[in-house]
Amino acid sequence: MNEFSELEKLRLKSWEGIKYFKPSEFDSPDDIDSGLEMNIELIKILDKIRHDIGFPLKINSGYRTESHNTKVGGKPKSAHTKGVAIDVSCLDSRQRYKLIGLIYKYDIKRFGLDDNFIHIDIDMEKDQEVCWFYPKSV
Repeated sequence: MNEFSELEKLRLKSWEGIKYFKPSEFDSPDDIDSGLEMNIELIKILDKIRHDIGFPLKINSGYRTESHNTKVGGKPKSAHTKGVAIDVSCLDSRQRYKLIGLIYKYDIKRFGLDDNFIHIDIDMEKDQEVCWFYPKSV
């Protein structure tokens, strides 16, 4: 296991009480322990959503380094690079319906829909009260 800096230890301590997730689920694939960069308030909301929804949620993408964000075609200044965005796997319409209902319940003002995931973010530097669709590749 990596030795943590004092800041990382504080961030890890902030995860106490998070029932359904571990920081490693949010790591950028090119930076071990980078899940600790996630905004803890977003993680707390996601933990409540997981409790309410009643089934496991798979995280497709959490924190991203700038290089990983570029590699996966993320937008410049992506909310993922600030630790305030999550892509949650969502493969059927019933799960999607339940997840969107909980996004509204917890007053999340920004989300995007794709065929196989829902992007959730709390980036206050971006436009609020928006929902978008990801274009299908041809």
